[in-house]
Parts: sequence; structure tokens; C-alpha cells
Amino acid sequence: MNIKLLRTLKGIVLLSLLICASSYAQVQKITGKVTDGIDGGPMPGVNVSIKGKPSNVSTNANGIYTIQADPATDALVFSYIGYTRQTINLVGKTSLDVALTSDNKSLEEVEIISVGYGTKKRSEILGSVATITGAEVMDIPAPNIAGALRNRIAGVGVSQVSGRPGSAITLNIRNSTASETVAGATAEPLYIIDGITVDRNAFDAVDPSMVENISFLKDASAAIYGAAGAKGVVLVTTKRGKIGKPSISYNGYVGVSDASRTPEMLSGLEHATLLNDTYRLYNASESAFFSQADLDYIAGTNYKSWYDELWKSATTQRHNLSISGGSDKITFFAGGSYQNENGNYAGLKVDKYGFRSGLTATIVEGLKADIAFNVDHNLRKSQNTVSENDAGFFESIISVPRWVPISINGLPVNFNNGSPRNPLGVLQSGYYDDRKTQSYRVNASLTYQPKFLKGLTAKLQVSQGGGNSASTQYDPPYKLYNFLRVGNNSAIYSDQPDPVTPFFEAVTVANSKVMPGLSKQSSYQGFFTLQYAKTIGLHSLDIIAGGEQTEGSSEDLSVYWRNQLIPEADDYWAFDPNTLTRQSRNIFQSTKRSFFGRFSYDFDKKYLIEGVARLDASSNFASGNRWGLAPSIGLGWVVSKENFFKNNVSFVNFLKLKFNYGIVGDDRVTERLWQERYTIDVSNGYLFGSYNGNGLNPSVYPNPDITWEKKETINVGVEASLFDSKLDVGVEFFRNRTFDGFDRGANNRYPLYAGFTAPVVNYREAYNWGSEFSIGYRATLAKDLKLSTSINFSYGNSVVDRMIYAPGNLQENRPNEWLALSFGTDPRKYNSSNIGLKTIGMFRTQGEIDAFLLKNPNYTLYGNVPQPGWLYYEDANGDGVVNDLDMAPMFDNTNSYFASGINLNLSYKDFSLSTNILARLGGKVFYDSRARIAPSNTRNILNIWQDHWTPENPMAGKYPRFDDPSLTKNSDFWAVDGTTIRVNNMTLSYKLPAKIANRLGLGGARVLATGNNLWTLVNPLKYKDPYTSSAYDYPILRTISLGLSVNL
Repeated sequence: MNIKLLRTLKGIVLLSLLICASSYAQVQKITGKVTDGIDGGPMPGVNVSIKGKPSNVSTNANGIYTIQADPATDALVFSYIGYTRQTINLVGKTSLDVALTSDNKSLEEVEIISVGYGTKKRSEILGSVATITGAEVMDIPAPNIAGALRNRIAGVGVSQVSGRPGSAITLNIRNSTASETVAGATAEPLYIIDGITVDRNAFDAVDPSMVENISFLKDASAAIYGAAGAKGVVLVTTKRGKIGKPSISYNGYVGVSDASRTPEMLSGLEHATLLNDTYRLYNASESAFFSQADLDYIAGTNYKSWYDELWKSATTQRHNLSISGGSDKITFFAGGSYQNENGNYAGLKVDKYGFRSGLTATIVEGLKADIAFNVDHNLRKSQNTVSENDAGFFESIISVPRWVPISINGLPVNFNNGSPRNPLGVLQSGYYDDRKTQSYRVNASLTYQPKFLKGLTAKLQVSQGGGNSASTQYDPPYKLYNFLRVGNNSAIYSDQPDPVTPFFEAVTVANSKVMPGLSKQSSYQGFFTLQYAKTIGLHSLDIIAGGEQTEGSSEDLSVYWRNQLIPEADDYWAFDPNTLTRQSRNIFQSTKRSFFGRFSYDFDKKYLIEGVARLDASSNFASGNRWGLAPSIGLGWVVSKENFFKNNVSFVNFLKLKFNYGIVGDDRVTERLWQERYTIDVSNGYLFGSYNGNGLNPSVYPNPDITWEKKETINVGVEASLFDSKLDVGVEFFRNRTFDGFDRGANNRYPLYAGFTAPVVNYREAYNWGSEFSIGYRATLAKDLKLSTSINFSYGNSVVDRMIYAPGNLQENRPNEWLALSFGTDPRKYNSSNIGLKTIGMFRTQGEIDAFLLKNPNYTLYGNVPQPGWLYYEDANGDGVVNDLDMAPMFDNTNSYFASGINLNLSYKDFSLSTNILARLGGKVFYDSRARIAPSNTRNILNIWQDHWTPENPMAGKYPRFDDPSLTKNSDFWAVDGTTIRVNNMTLSYKLPAKIANRLGLGGARVLATGNNLWTLVNPLKYKDPYTSSAYDYPILRTISLGLSVNL
């Protein structure tokens, strides 16, 4: 019995060994060499993997690879950036050499990542759609994706208010506009991330390292998102897992940020001397002057300016760590990011944390599930009052006279009774304005492609998101300290405390305040689509239809307490409970329901037609006006496929003509303006005896007829690829007509005693039109030396054809009244900067004035008799005097005649240099109004004013006297040529050779140095950065960073 058992076991063991040996024999070492199909050189770093299996290796410095595979059944996949991916069956081979070919694809082959509910090849696109990859922008140390897109996409504008951390950076597509009088109306595009509509905050939170690509729908191709596509659509596709063994990637940088242009102000001595010159012209009393002893003292002081005391270089950093991998059955991706921007003075910073993950799995053949989850956490801290441009705080630290110290003996100085606030006093008081936001989103989809009906795809996608925010503003009591003033005009500070009034209460106990705020929001979106694609011979058909439901809600509450009873405690219980006051309370709800479809047909990929329609209902409008239709139609002709063209124009690889027409809508306006809403008034209600009772005031005057704003768009374009696909050219011509636009202009026609504002109505009508040009060139200049460059530029104009206005604004020729209407006029000519006085010159001497007055005896300048050193102007209306009624357009066109974004990329072996340049030629720019404010003993000014008229040298001096009554008025004197050339950013990178990377256990590595907002080579207004509106705003920041990108 035991012998039989032993024999049986022996047989099983031998059989197992034979099976194992047989299995082991199937997997063998496969070797080979990968070369460049153009020059035959070895290609290091090429990824070699087994199709459908989580196994991959990289070629070494000589292009050699070794991998374990089954030659009988396996296929190898060869991939490298910039080259065509190849999949080759081994069919019994144990040695396989491969030559990869460059993927300098023509426009016919390049795929658009997303066009809304699907993808298309560029050759099949009939609208105006532009794309950019995440890899193109992830190295730039910009605050967010929008900040890295400047001058990169034709027709996509980027606007940045200031360099302050957390300051808004917005996108605009084709100069979209919105009525400034309507709350909730916006000129921004619609943002879509992975098929789901989000707000700009969610778009800003996405780390560029996690972005696969971004598409911009600029015309009626946005009709597929008809509900809010009138201002264009930005489609973001984030990264997903890729087949292969798990791969860990790190991308990050650390940098230093400082002002790209530091405001240069007058020194203390220059400022005091300048004031003395002005006082002398005024014949001011002797007590107003700085004496010579005062001037000598000021020249010898070593006070730092308030700017130098507080401003410093700041660090910024961004880090992203992700993992990706999987098989042909399931892939995964997960990544976390951290971004930090420190402000350039104490207590100011923004931190952003993010996590995104995704899993895609084939459940059964034809049925695929995808689930993604992301969470974002943002933290903003500030120890000064918060605004987009930080003008109040920043202006205070640069405009205070240089002879005024920020502190004496460690005590913050009281300057001008706390106006402006001494920033050191604010920082030391414990003031803060902090905000933190948290948000999440779950996005899940099922895609079914049945075998029994090839070409059919059914997709269900559901997303749910939510978030909350909390803010606290704490404004405690604090004191500024008085010191004895000395000098002839008592402008100079001694170090002796004022014994009579030792301090000034900048914030009194009674006015101290703590203001907490809370908000929360949630939304869900779900859609179902059926798509059918079929090719029969030369005919291709693609139809998609679907329905969508979106709901959102939000609410917020903000209150404050005053009169701090317990010092240094920043919570509500430390304040007088009787001062509790509601700051704001809002509750919003919105719902949309949509049905949409798209029909595409082509014959031989030569003749193309596409139709899109979307029907939307929005709760922002009353029943009967809720539904809006957004249709579009596109036509295309690929001329390069015609035999007559192919046989005669060999240098053109691809040529397509396209046309698109459609109507898109917009419902983005304050919610439910069709409903009555009231606020409780506790002091102006009905009168009962001698007491006022509570009352209701209408906060919104309802308009039950309000409905969709609409935009009609026409787009005609040409796309071409020439000279073996080395040169790409794209040209677009468009015209947009906005009608039924949201308008609240009637508010200016209501009497002030009405007690309520006018309703929003559909009345405004506007046109804008233009052209866009994109040119790209790729070439190998020499062995290992490659060039890739592109340029985009555009032209355009607009006109408001209809709007509601108050007729009284046209009774007199006052620019500040009629210019606000801005309808029926060319904005290139009729804009606020270009309406002003036409300068004849500057009176240099009294003799010039006397001669002028002989011919113009009644001439006055804003009611004043001219003085030497003043400007003088044309009397446009001939009434003998110069004032605002003489203002008129100064130039026919203030726009540049050429403005472009230029991208250059030069690579040599493992080195790469890329840059983005703005080139704007011609046009006019104007000195901003704050640069023209006169100095005083409480306000310093820019040092450009050193070059001003003086009685000692009357024939010199560029600028007029400070008492010129027209100093702050627009005139062509303040206009300069707008030519600007600026290097926006530049990146120098080095890719570690594959041989070294492999020795270090890395799949690849790259080090890089990047600069953002680098240099302005030609600056029309040298006192400020061309991207900021004023030198008195928080400056645009130049950032220099060192980065690293590693794959394991």
C-alpha cells in the first residue's frame, strides 16, 4: 500500500517537473536593437513592453534591449516620445531589431483629444478647435494652468490682475464680452473636466502634471454644450492609467519669485526738493518749505523705504507624485500634488493640495467601467486686507515719503493718522484674513460596446461633487505711535515720543471685528449617450444622441462681532455679543436638463458634414422660457484627397476647407431673476405710532420673461500641412452676433427714490469678428539638432449694436457719460483711454503764454489762466476754454497692427531649450492715472517725474508742473507707442542618458531650469510691467525655478 502510494507520488512529482520545465521553456530571453528610422543611429531610452502584460524595459545607450517573453505567443510594443508606436509579433523569434519612424504627423493624422462627448481626428474637425498637451505647460512655474497658457493659443486670451498669490487669472475666447451691469454674467468660457462641468476654481486646482490634454472649442462646435457654450468651452482630459508594469513618476520644481519690475520711487531728497520747487511756484509760506538743514538731514538718513522694509524674494514650489500601470484588462492611475506660493511680504501665502485617481476595468468583453476620484484642499493666509491687486496695502508701502520711517525704536510710526495704515502696525497687530476650501468629486462611467452590433457604444456617466469653505477675518485693535516732529515744516520724525499724544488708535476697541464665514456647495451631473459609428465602403457615419441632468446647490453665511472685550482672543466669544450682525446670507439652487445629438458623415474622408443640436432647460428662467435650442452645422472639403490636387500640388500633404454655422446659448446669470425676492428692513417699515415696524424691501425686481442669451457664430477656416508635414498652417475667419443679451441698463433710467434696481432683460446686441492665424514648423536641422516652432496671431474688432441707456447721458458732450454707453462705436477708437484732449504743447515761458493769449484772450485751462510749465490743448468745441467738453478721440486706432505669440523649441541630443515670446507692434498705450498723481508731503511718486519742467531750466523737462490742472486728464501727451517684446518663459532641460538612468534604477530622468515672466526687451512704459495696469498694484512676479522629472 505504501509502495503504491510512493510510486503515485513519484509520478505526480515527475509530471509536475515536466510541466514546469515545459512552461519555463516557453519564456525565453529576447534581445534586439532599436534604431532611428531616419539616420540609423541607436535609440536609448525606448520603452519595450509585452502587449497585454505588465512587463517593460528600456533600451540602453546603444539601443540594445533584453526582455523575457514567449516567442510563440507574445508581441512586443516599442514606444518613444516623438516616434510612431510599433507592435510586432515575435512569431518564434528570439532576436528582433526595430527601426522607429518619427511621428511628424500631418494634420490628417493628429487626433483631437475631445470635442465634447467624443473624440475626432483633426482632419474631421469642421469647427474651430485648438489643443495643447499637459506636457507643454507643466514645466512652467505659473500659479495655475491658465497662467501657463499666455500667448500659446490663437484666439485665447489670458488676463492676470496682479502677481499676488491667489490672484485671479482668467481665460477669454475670441474677445467674448458680458454686460458689466448684470450680476452673474461672465465673459469666461465653460470649463469641462473629464466630461463634467466645473467652475474656474476647480479648473485652477488641477495640477498640469496630471493633464493629458486641453481642447478649446471656439465657435459653434460648442453647441454640443449649448447650455453655456456661447463664450467658448475649455475641455480638460486628465491622465489615466496605461498598460504596463507599475510606473512611478515625480515632477516638481522649487523656485524663487520676485517683482519683474520694482517700482522706482523718488528718494527722500528728490521728493523734498521737488516739493520745494512746487511751493516756490505757488509762493507758499516759508513754513511749507524744507529748509536746507532739513534737506541735508534727509540726504543723510539711512531709513529704508517701507517697500524695502517689507518686500522680499519669496519661494514657490510644486510637487507631483503619481503611479500608473495595469494590463489590457485593468489600468489604474493615482497621483498627489502640492503647490505653495509664498507672498513677498510676511503672512501671505497660498497652499494647494490635490489628489486624483482613476481605475479603468474591462468587466466582460465589451463592457468597461471607469471610476475616478479627486479631492482638493486650498489654504490662503494673509495678514493684510485681501484684494485681487492688493493695491491698498502695496500702494501704502511704496508711496510713503522716504523720510518717514516705518518704525522708531521698534514701534510702528503713526503717519498721517493711519491713512494709509502703517503696514508694520497691521502685521504686528495680529490681523489676518484666512480662507480654506475643500472639495471632492466622484466620476464614474460604464461603456458598453456589444459584439452583436459593432459600432454601437452606450455610455452612462454620473458624477457627484461637493465642497465647503471657511473664512475668518480678524481685525484687532492696535496703536500707531506719535513722535515729535522737527524741521522747518514739521515733516521730519525725531526719535522722541510725543508726550502729549503718545499714540493714535488706528483701530479702536469699539471698531475691532471678527468676521467668520461658512459656505458649502454640492452638485451632481449625469448623462447617457448612444453612439453608432459605421463605415461602408467609402462612406463613414457617426451618430451620437444623449440626455443630461445637472443639479447644484450652495449656501453661505457670514456674520461679524465688534468691540473686542478679551484682548488677543480671535474668536466670537471674545467680542461683545450684542454687536452680532449678519454680513451676508445666500442660498442658491439650480437645475438643468438637456437633450443633445451630433450627426457626422463623410465620403472617402474627403467630403464631410456635421450637424449638432442641443435642447436645454434651465431653472434660471421661468416656466415657458426655460427651453433653449443650440443648433450648428459644419461642412468640410479635404482638397488634398482630390486626384487633380494630388497629381499637381505635391508639396502640400494636406489641405482642408471648412465652414461652421450655429447658435449657442448662455444661462450664466444670477439665479432665478424671474422670482420675487425681499429683504427684511427693521428700521424703515410701516409707521405704528412713533415707531417704525419691520418691513420688506424688494431685493430683486423680477422679470418673468427673462430667457437665454444667444450667440450666432459663423466660422470659415483653412488647414494645411506642407513640405512633408514639416509646415502646418491654420487660418480662421469668424463673425459672432450676440443677441437677447442680458442687460440692466434701465437701472440708470429709474429715479433714485424708486428703492429698487431695474430688472435684467434680454435686450443687448453685439457683434465681434476677426481672423486667427497659426503657423507651425518642424525640422531636423542637422544630426541630433531639431527645431520646432510656431507662431499665432489674430485680428479682430467688435461693436455693441443695441443696449438700454439713459438718454440724459447724451445731452452734453461729457465723455464720462456717453463713453459708458459704448454702443454703435468702434472700440479701437472709442475707448476710455483714447478719449482725451489733443495737446498742442507745453508753455515753456511766460512770453509764450502772453503771445498765445493775444490770439486767444479768453483761454483758460479748467478755469485757470495758463502758467509756464503747463500743457495747453486744442479748443475742440471753439468756446474759448478747455475742459472735459473738448475731449474727443485722439487716435483712429489704439490697437497694435500685429500681436503674436511665438513658441520656439530647439533640441540637441539630450538637451532641449524652449521659450514663449510675446511680440506686439504698434498701437498706443497710456500712462495710467495713478502714475500722474501729484506728489505731496504725504505721498511719494515715481522717479520718472525727476524729468519735469522747472523755472531754472524752462526749455528742458519732459513732464509738466504738478499743479497743472489737466495732470490727471486724458490727453495724447500721455500716449506712447505700444510696441512690446517680452520673453514670457523659457525652459532649459537635460534628459539623463538611458544608460545612466538604468544604472540608477530609473526608467528616465530629466532636470530643468525654468523662468517665467522673464524679460521685457521692449517696454513702452518702463516704470511698470506691461502685464500690470499700474505700478501701484502688486507686481507681476518673475519666477526662476529648478525642476526634476523622474520615472521609476
